[in-house]
Amino acid sequence: MNTARLLVMVLVSSGLVSAQRAPIAVSPEINVKGVIQRVQVSPGQGMPCLEVAHDKQSSKVFLGSMRYLIEQDFNPKVGEEVLIRGYKIGNDVVAATVTMVATGRTLKLRDENGWPLWRGGMRRGGPLP
Repeated sequence: MNTARLLVMVLVSSGLVSAQRAPIAVSPEINVKGVIQRVQVSPGQGMPCLEVAHDKQSSKVFLGSMRYLIEQDFNPKVGEEVLIRGYKIGNDVVAATVTMVATGRTLKLRDENGWPLWRGGMRRGGPLP
C-alpha cells in the first residue's frame, strides 16, 4: 500500500478529515411550504425551477439537472402543494428536497452536505483517488 493512500485512510479513520460541505451549504437553511404557481422545466430554459407562493410572498425554487428530474420521474403541476427544504440565496431557494404534500413523495436533490445528487465522483460516494 502506498504512503499517500495509507495517510488518507489514517486521517479518515481518526476523524481529522470529515465530509466537505458544498459551497451552497454555507447559506441559511430554509423550509418552505406553499403552492406551485409556475413550473419551468423545459429544456434550454436554464436550470429547472418552480415559483412557489408561501407566507404572502413568492420564491423561485431552483431544482437541478433536467436529466436527473426526468430520471426521478419528477413532474410537478401548478396548484400542487409542496414542502421544500433547501438553502436561501437572496430571494431564491436552492432545493435539497421537494416533497409533494398530496402524495408524500420526496425528491432528493442534494445530499446532507449540500452536494448535488446528479453529479458523480467522490462527493457522491465514489472511490478515493
